[in-house]
This record gives sequence, structure tokens and C-alpha cells, in this order.
Amino acid sequence: MRIPVLTLILAIATVAPATAQMSYGVKAGVNYADVSFDGDVASSGRVGLLAGGFATIPLFGWLAVQPEVIYTVKGTSVDVADIKSDLIVDYVEVPLLARISIRRKIYVAVGPSMAFRVRARSRTAFGGSTEEIDLKEDVESFDLGVVGAAGIDLGRWVFDGRYTHGLSDIDARDDAKMRNRVLSVSAGIRF
Repeated sequence: MRIPVLTLILAIATVAPATAQMSYGVKAGVNYADVSFDGDVASSGRVGLLAGGFATIPLFGWLAVQPEVIYTVKGTSVDVADIKSDLIVDYVEVPLLARISIRRKIYVAVGPSMAFRVRARSRTAFGGSTEEIDLKEDVESFDLGVVGAAGIDLGRWVFDGRYTHGLSDIDARDDAKMRNRVLSVSAGIRF
């Protein structure tokens, strides 16, 4: 799966006009992530971090392609009586966004996102003690999603907010359908 993604990114980079100024940068921010469940499960979101890199490849005037590679922490919290349980899933996420400039500094972006699970665990607190359990086998290794974003590009500094809507069922046990829902804000700097 990694080879097709890299091939696609390289193909887009070679299609960009020779006069276009490609730029690279790093970004970091926070997520407010939750998981939607089919069934009667009440969950609440949890805060996680994100960090990674991006490239902006201008195609013409108002349109650019923006591939990214981001390490992100997603999950959810479930409270039942005196028990609090957090699902924490770390991903390497690869969004491929079409970036459209609305005004000179303001843009919107949309596109697919492929997330590869790195680690999954449950952290449960009950009666003053906490237990952490590895859930790598219980959470699917791949999550396909759709991203919608809006941001401000100040030249060297870039700020954006986005929503990632998971399309894949991430429950590997087929007990319930679970899909990621994530709001993110980040700040980036170009080199």
C-alpha cells in the first residue's frame, strides 16, 4: 500500500508545471477525536497530538496539490458507572489534498486520507487503578477517510483546521461498526 501512495505523490510532482514553486514544511497541532459506533454506546471525544510534514505543489494560479505525512493520535472515551475507558490509536496518516485558494491567503482543501495503524491500546481506570491493554489485533490496520480543511497561508507560516471523516470500519472483531471522526487544528512552517 505504501508503494502506490509514493508513486502517486511522485506522479503528481512531475505533472506540476516546471515554473511552479514547490514548497515543503512541517506542522504540529491537536486533534479532538471520537469514534462513531453502530449501536447503543455513548462515547465522548479525547484530545490527541499530531505532527508531520507537507508539500505544496502548485498546479496553476488557484489550485495546488498538498500531500502530507502525519503521525496522529485518535480514539475515544467511554464512561460507564465508575469505569472510564479510553481507546487510543496511533496512526501514520497520508492525506492527499486538492488545495483551492479562495483569496490570496485563504484556502480550502479536500481529498482522501489513508491512515496506517501503528499502535492501539485501551486504558481503563477503575477504583483508583489504571490498566493498559494492547488492542493491536482488535483495531484494523488501515483506515480510509475523507478530509475537508480550511486555512490561512501567510507565506512561511500556515494555519489550518480540518475535519477527517473515517469511511472504514476500524473494529477488526466485527462486534460493532466503528469509524473515526476527527477535528484538528495545526500550525506549520515552510522551509
